Amino acid sequence: MINNDRMDLPPPNSSRFPPHQVFGTDLLLKRPSRAEDFEAENHALVALAHELANQPCNLLQKLVEIALELCHAGSSGVSILESDGSAFRWHVCAGSFAGNAGARMAYAESPCSIVLERNSPILFLDPGCYFAPLRHMEPSVAEALMLPFHDGNKPVGSVWVIQHSLEREFDGEDVRLMTSLSRFASAAYHVICSINKSMNARDLLEKRVDERTTALSYVNKTLRRQIRGRRQVEEALRNAQNQLEAEISSLNRLHELSSRMVNAPDLPAALEEILGAAVVLLGADMGIIQLYDPVNKLLTIAAHHGFKQDFLDHFDTVDAEGDAACSRALASRQRWIIEDVRADERYTAYRAAADKAGYRAVQSTPLFSRDGEPLGMLTTHFRLPRIPTEHELSMLDLYARQASDFIERLRITEQLREADRRKDEFIATLSHELRNPLAAIDSSAMLMESPDLGDREREKATQIVQRQCKAMKILLDDLLDISRLSLGRMPLHKQCVTLASIIDAAVEVIQPRIDAANHMLSVTKPPLSIVVYGDPMRLVQIFSNLLANAVKYTDPGGRISLDVDTIAEGVVVSITDNGIGIEPSYTEEIFGMFSQRKNTHDRTAAGLGIGLALVRAIAALHGGWAHAESRGLGQGSTFRIGLPLAKPADAAAQALPSTGVQSSPLVADPEFHVSPAAYRILVADDNTSVATAISMLLQRGGHETTVVHDGRAALEEAARLLPDIALLDIGMPHLNGYEVARQIRSAPWGASMRLFAATGWGQENDKKLAKEAGFDVHMTKPIDFKQLLALIEEHGGK
Repeated sequence: MINNDRMDLPPPNSSRFPPHQVFGTDLLLKRPSRAEDFEAENHALVALAHELANQPCNLLQKLVEIALELCHAGSSGVSILESDGSAFRWHVCAGSFAGNAGARMAYAESPCSIVLERNSPILFLDPGCYFAPLRHMEPSVAEALMLPFHDGNKPVGSVWVIQHSLEREFDGEDVRLMTSLSRFASAAYHVICSINKSMNARDLLEKRVDERTTALSYVNKTLRRQIRGRRQVEEALRNAQNQLEAEISSLNRLHELSSRMVNAPDLPAALEEILGAAVVLLGADMGIIQLYDPVNKLLTIAAHHGFKQDFLDHFDTVDAEGDAACSRALASRQRWIIEDVRADERYTAYRAAADKAGYRAVQSTPLFSRDGEPLGMLTTHFRLPRIPTEHELSMLDLYARQASDFIERLRITEQLREADRRKDEFIATLSHELRNPLAAIDSSAMLMESPDLGDREREKATQIVQRQCKAMKILLDDLLDISRLSLGRMPLHKQCVTLASIIDAAVEVIQPRIDAANHMLSVTKPPLSIVVYGDPMRLVQIFSNLLANAVKYTDPGGRISLDVDTIAEGVVVSITDNGIGIEPSYTEEIFGMFSQRKNTHDRTAAGLGIGLALVRAIAALHGGWAHAESRGLGQGSTFRIGLPLAKPADAAAQALPSTGVQSSPLVADPEFHVSPAAYRILVADDNTSVATAISMLLQRGGHETTVVHDGRAALEEAARLLPDIALLDIGMPHLNGYEVARQIRSAPWGASMRLFAATGWGQENDKKLAKEAGFDVHMTKPIDFKQLLALIEEHGGK
């Protein structure tokens, strides 16, 4: 017999056991867990539901027998707190402890007290060490998994399983199964309590029937009430069983859907599977799944069910900001249900199409990524007015989550494929871009080896080498800029500068290419009053890149124009050509990294596809923007750059030069000259060709040079010769350039020596490492010899 008219639980006192001696379920999560056995669980739940409906008094015994089997345990049972709260009684048991049914254990000496106080599952390891009644039980208890069950919101007892040896340990699957069983334990407790009360009332009536005949009418009424209550209980049990069976059926359908989606060959097939399952779940007659285009703000049908082709053609794309149910759901970011489209005023524009398609009700559930970005819409339609049930909608949310995850996963896969394709194209193009100048340099070098080569031919070969080296340097500088941008480390040396001077410098840079292609360039010169605040070199880079782009993609003899317009936000520079044009859908993609314009002229080998990415990034660093426009292939293109004007505060911080046009650092090119002072210079580089070439050029400048090819030799010669300047490569054998610099600086004779670092690594961190090692100057290869001479003049005299 169970009496649930008991006191509340004693105040929590689980501190009597040290926390490290009482384990929760966290330990189970660290153990390997067997696979989830939903089939066995479903059979068990159906058996319990049948027992609950037919023999409720035997339900707890049936429950512990099932727990014993599902968890492969040695013993199982149910302990219930007695009405006075002083002890737990082992109500039913199975397994090795089956004979202990009815045993009583004091509250403070029972592990069940900890379970009820914490109101959560607990795994006890070797509980006999902490609970005296379990210490001498046979067989011994190796570990026990206990879960509370409740009467309403109050924990009233625990259902438990025990292992008597360590050959089989409980795992996470056991917790999941026992959690399901604990819910039935709560239901069984409540039913048995009700039955006990009924039996007590009946016994009392039978005992008093002979003593108090005058109360017979009252007793009969009481019995009738009890009978009605019993019928209500039985009806509730039947409803619970039906609901449970419906839940199990829904879970089975969800599991089958997951299996089918795993085998789906592509996104449309997977979406068809999800839509079909949603239509069956809701008992709908029609349905569609749409994908969201965030750029154009449109919803496009990707899967459909039950609609005719004319409806699909008419609603192939839907404005995401309209009044359709899917548009409203997307705008509100939550499910939208229209019970009857004929009664919905906002649906007037779509009512004729709804009547023709034959639906009266519609629900739209939005699909979101894990980051909350809208992906699309799952919509179902009904021939009659209807609102789906809460249970149906909760299952629909699971379908929607699966659809969202599948869409997101396939999109990520496609992005990775596209990135891999662009990487391969970039590597192939980079190889082409490097091989072309190297081939020209190699051919010119072979030509210059000819003993009978005339001065004019030698000069032409030299010019070819210089041009190709300059082209390779520009290529490497662009790659370095891309690296700096990706790391967020591109420094800007801003100043107030007239836009006219920037445009003049950019045109000067690109004019030889314009002349070579016989293009006609028209420039609308902005007034000197238009001043921007930015890095002159980077701004020139923007416009020279865009002009070079126009030259490259315009046939010889074409027209190119540069125009300037002032707007409220600043100034807009437009560069227009009558070249090959761009597909309108491609005007945004061309600003992507390593993106190239593809067309029938096959000019993609003319660059790495990073110029426009640099243009947009540099414009953004100046607070501006970059856009492209074209009416299509063969229709030419226009690139617009927007920049803010300089503010009074910028002008105050940097006084503007009095003349409007200044020479740009990109076009300034000092002539080679002999240094007014000669210095002793140590050149150290493991590349003998580089070291020899630099030494010869320095000697032409009037300097005395010594060449070595490893770090140890560089240190020895520096100590012996005490040169004025040491030009050190970083990546040398034996000792690298940093180590050589540190040892020179640590020697008394090296404190005043000027140290120049020459390296192929030009990141900000490389410059920082050079400075920390003691270098005065950091130069990135290939070395600009004119810059080197200027630095020698600057530092040599110090």
